[in-house]
Amino acid sequence: MTTIAAMERSVLSVLGLVLAVLVLGGVSAGTLSGPASASISSSSASASLTVAAAASSSSSKSAIAAAAAAAVPACGRVEQNRFFGVMTSDNILPSAPCSWTLQNPDPRRYTVFMKITKPTEVCLPRQVRTFQYDSFLETSRTFLGMESFDEVVRLCDASTSVAYLESSKQFLQFRKTLPKPGQLEMIAAAAALATEQPQQQQQDQDEKKGDEFKIEFLVVGKRNPSMPACQMLCQWLESCLATSTHSNPCGIMATPCQCWETPKRRSSGCYRGEKCAPTLRDNGRDAEIMKGWSGWGRWSECSTECGGGVQVRSRACQPEDGVCVGVVEEGRACNPQPCIGQARQRSQGLRSMVSQKRDGEISQYGSTAPQNGDGTQDEWSPWTACSVTCSEGWQSRTRICGTSAYGTQCTGPLRENRPCNNTVSCPIHGAWDEWAPWSLCSSTCGRGYRDRMRTCKQPKNGGEPCRGPVKQTKFCNIAVCPVDGSWNDWSAWSTCSASCSNGTMQRIRECNGPSYGGAECRGDWKETSNCFLRDCPVDGRWLPWTSWSSCSKTCGGGIMERQRNCEGPFFGGEPCPGSRAESKRCSEKRCPEPHEICDEDNFGNMIWKRTAAGDFAAVPCPSDATGVILRRCTMDAIGLAYWESPTHVKCVSKEYQDIQTLSREHLAKAQQGLIEDGVSNVILKLKTTTDQGSKYSGDLLASMEILKNTTHIFRRDGYSVRHADVENYAQTISNLLKEEHREKWEEMQMVGASTKEFFRLVEEFVDLIGTQMKGFQDIYEVTENLELSIQKRPKAMSSDITFPTKGWRGMTEWVRNSEEKITVTRNALTFDVPDEEDTSSFVTGIVLYRNLGVMLSLQSNTTLLNSKVVTVIVKPDPGLLSSPVEIEFPHLYNGTINETCISWDESEALSLLGSWSPRNCRAQPLDSFRTKCVCDGLSTFAILARPNPDVDMDKTYLPSVTLIVGCGVSSLTLLLLIIIYVSVWKYIRSERSVILINFCLSIICSNALILIGQTQARNKVVCTLVAAFLHFFFLSSFCWVLTEAWQSYMAVTGRLRNRIIRKRFLCLGWGLPALVVAVSVGFTKAKGYGTVNYCWLSLEGGLLYSFVGPAAAVVLVNMVIGILVFNKLVSKDGITDVKLKERAGASLWSSCVVLPLLALTWMSAVLAITDRRSALFQILFAVFDSLEGFIIVMVHCILRREVQEAVKCRVVDRKDDGNGDSGSSLQNGHTQLMSDFEKDAESGRPGGMKSSSEEKMAPPQMQLPMGP
Repeated sequence: MTTIAAMERSVLSVLGLVLAVLVLGGVSAGTLSGPASASISSSSASASLTVAAAASSSSSKSAIAAAAAAAVPACGRVEQNRFFGVMTSDNILPSAPCSWTLQNPDPRRYTVFMKITKPTEVCLPRQVRTFQYDSFLETSRTFLGMESFDEVVRLCDASTSVAYLESSKQFLQFRKTLPKPGQLEMIAAAAALATEQPQQQQQDQDEKKGDEFKIEFLVVGKRNPSMPACQMLCQWLESCLATSTHSNPCGIMATPCQCWETPKRRSSGCYRGEKCAPTLRDNGRDAEIMKGWSGWGRWSECSTECGGGVQVRSRACQPEDGVCVGVVEEGRACNPQPCIGQARQRSQGLRSMVSQKRDGEISQYGSTAPQNGDGTQDEWSPWTACSVTCSEGWQSRTRICGTSAYGTQCTGPLRENRPCNNTVSCPIHGAWDEWAPWSLCSSTCGRGYRDRMRTCKQPKNGGEPCRGPVKQTKFCNIAVCPVDGSWNDWSAWSTCSASCSNGTMQRIRECNGPSYGGAECRGDWKETSNCFLRDCPVDGRWLPWTSWSSCSKTCGGGIMERQRNCEGPFFGGEPCPGSRAESKRCSEKRCPEPHEICDEDNFGNMIWKRTAAGDFAAVPCPSDATGVILRRCTMDAIGLAYWESPTHVKCVSKEYQDIQTLSREHLAKAQQGLIEDGVSNVILKLKTTTDQGSKYSGDLLASMEILKNTTHIFRRDGYSVRHADVENYAQTISNLLKEEHREKWEEMQMVGASTKEFFRLVEEFVDLIGTQMKGFQDIYEVTENLELSIQKRPKAMSSDITFPTKGWRGMTEWVRNSEEKITVTRNALTFDVPDEEDTSSFVTGIVLYRNLGVMLSLQSNTTLLNSKVVTVIVKPDPGLLSSPVEIEFPHLYNGTINETCISWDESEALSLLGSWSPRNCRAQPLDSFRTKCVCDGLSTFAILARPNPDVDMDKTYLPSVTLIVGCGVSSLTLLLLIIIYVSVWKYIRSERSVILINFCLSIICSNALILIGQTQARNKVVCTLVAAFLHFFFLSSFCWVLTEAWQSYMAVTGRLRNRIIRKRFLCLGWGLPALVVAVSVGFTKAKGYGTVNYCWLSLEGGLLYSFVGPAAAVVLVNMVIGILVFNKLVSKDGITDVKLKERAGASLWSSCVVLPLLALTWMSAVLAITDRRSALFQILFAVFDSLEGFIIVMVHCILRREVQEAVKCRVVDRKDDGNGDSGSSLQNGHTQLMSDFEKDAESGRPGGMKSSSEEKMAPPQMQLPMGP
């Protein structure tokens, strides 16, 4: 096997050399104008052609660089300027992943053809893939114009052993990928099987290399291709078409060669289109080289020494495919000098050759001239056998003329031929007809296939049948289809970026395409992952000191200790220098008395140690935060120590701590003069985090520090504030003022100047924005909890500054309803600014806080803030005002006294009000609901008031007397109506009565919920439930009015037949409102049901239409039904029954009166709920609600004849029960009343209306239920 393999390699090398010379000659003659040189790679058995500098350009260099970049860094190779080559997969793809790329020198001038010999044994599907593409973009890792050849090659398809393909793009690539997990198991099984084979068999298998495949490529010019290249290409095409099938078409679609015509030679022996050198003679290495022939051997010795002899040489036929064309042996004359005294002897073979030569020079029937000397002529040889075994042929015979040195004396021919006949009929072999034209392409775009067929002329007389395929199939491309980009598999991970500790590694993937207008690949082409190789030596470092331990003694002098831990050393690093512990003296004060000490307490799953009054106890914060929880021990009014609630002002969540650390780093770099991006990202992160809420009060303090740091950074040169930063800044401040943070604000105010820092932060922010504003413009921001206005104006402006500016209102509900008015006269501002500063403009900032007042420590049992808080800022600071600032505040609470205007003054920190002072402001009451503050300086303003001791309940928390009276009167009247109906139910039981009772219940429940909602505005859960149920009962009251109209219409039209309460009425009265409310709650997730001020639907976001829309629809449908009923009543062919007509008229009149009154009632109720300070709306609601109750009782009870008769029957029955003669009542004419339902049913039965005689007849007597 080793010898055979060596022979194969040597033959392959010689074949590569021959084809290199042939292709080189063809390419240089037909396509290339510059010099070229041929080189042979023995490792790959390929012929290469290096193009000179004329063929190299900057574009080709960039293409080669792109192709090299596309190759896998670990194993990639680009073949360039090669026109023929034979490769093996082990050489070009030695490992996985790996790639081999062949570059077409110029796709406009050349086409690449390839022959692939498939592996014979092991083949992993889709491990080796084939592509062609135009170029590769390194920046986006994208292959442009990429197409796959996998369906053409079918490397693992064992049905064919060879595959051919044709490529017209610049690059043709083979890519070997890592095997997939299932393929790894296949490889492992094959390896295990190989280990079980004998050693010799294993060596044979290694030499055979069943998983190896071979690649032969040929680059052919599109114009004037060389003859040797065409010979090889035509053989490929013939073999490709011969083995093609419908399922495996030929991959060669077209060639520039005329493969079906025999090439013509010139008289000089050159092929058409070749540039030939002069005919080479007598040189074995320069003889004609044809495919399949070896070189000519050396000339033999001359057959004679004189008198003319013959030399002979031969060559061997080594065909790769087919047969050799030409002669195996040829001869030439030699030693022509005459012989002197020597007789010439020739061998029979030589004589034959001489006779053949002479036959060409002398006519076959000519005679030679007599010569001097004697000549002898031999006898004729016997006739040869017939030249054919069948049909007509030829026989020949020869003779030899003996010559002498003096000439020849022979006459006559040396050869004679005669025909011969063979009576045997010759067999006629089958012959193919010409191929039919190729069919149309099977696909209008992309890769399709086309085929052609031929017919066989059948053999005769035992001839051979036709050999070869009947049908040939090949691929075709009519037009290109749009191909979306698709990602290749990820490459292997790169090496770790760090030799020790944590590092990163990367992997990339290429995008195939898009091609011809397809979509781009989606996703990233690069992926990064963390890696860890080994630990780096780390010196020990001290961790931060722990908090000081509690004092060893609570009084009388003790010791406090704190420790720090050494982190490390690790992996051979240096230990931490210094001491591990530190101590100091503490508790030098006297020891408190036992009643002045808070005992140890277990609160909130934490143990609080004994602590003296006035001190704080501390425990660590929960795991999601850093810091300590503080709890203060204080003294009550009688001098006993007790624990206050724990405070979390020192606890900061990890999310806020990360942002806080990031802001500090940016501030430190800005102070060093370094300009870095990312400050805006810090504000954005803080805004996003505060949107999700704050868990601890320390989070609010951390947020204010972050805002302060970013403000200082933006003041540095090189930083500018964007509009998005302003929005995020304002939203973050608004998030700090959420209602849910009230307790956190109280905790912050217990430890220090949180309010002072907050106001200073807002002032610095306004100053920063005004400084960086370009030109004279306005900034207006409205959030959930604040309204911000920043205006930059020229100092020459003479108009006053007012807030809010016209056109700004209406953005949110609370801003739209706010009534605060601020006026700063222009004459009041006198600026005294140094000359080096800009004095051409000034900035005014006004901030209106929605609920800051309720969070400040001024709220107590004796005082409260009775207005919103307003901040007025002017930069540069104008100092003293020549005229005061006027601020008009509406009151938040009614029933307060001693309204006092206060302003924030940091110099008054020791006053009883903290930093609030009434010194610079004066209060001017406008009415009982509004107060104007006239202040002499710019600051933060509010109204401080005292609750009226004569008023026990604040209107904010309890409903007003007007609402109580209105709801109470309406509910009592309707409850009385229900009681009356229940007492006479057996006499008036009907659908109309059931509808009326349900209608009354919906109104009673609505009134109750209105009063409950007035007291639960602060309870978010209860307020949401109240708003949802109030929505439901309001709609149900409208629906029951519609149900009554529907029932009346059915009775009038005679469609009411059943004697039971129809379920459809209940579905309309209760089901429809429940469905509307459920859909609204589901879509909004209960957002908008209840606000901080009232328990009703929010006026923002369009949720109110879920009530207004259905109510308006009910009113409209009710009007349509009323018109239909009215038309029925007044028409001539309408209702003939007088009693039914009266009942229908009563029902119509009830709907016309009750429905408008109901709409007015609920409209005024909504206005009274949303605007609690308006006494007018409350009075209107009380009047309409009470009137509604009276009207319903009047229409459905007092004026209803059936109810009157039922009450009379009820009174008579009671009298009869008292007399003990219950049966006589029926005999005396006091019959049981026929219900409205029964009457409607009788009048609407199929027989038509009742006759007059039937009306006069008494109703059938029914036994009354008797008592026990």
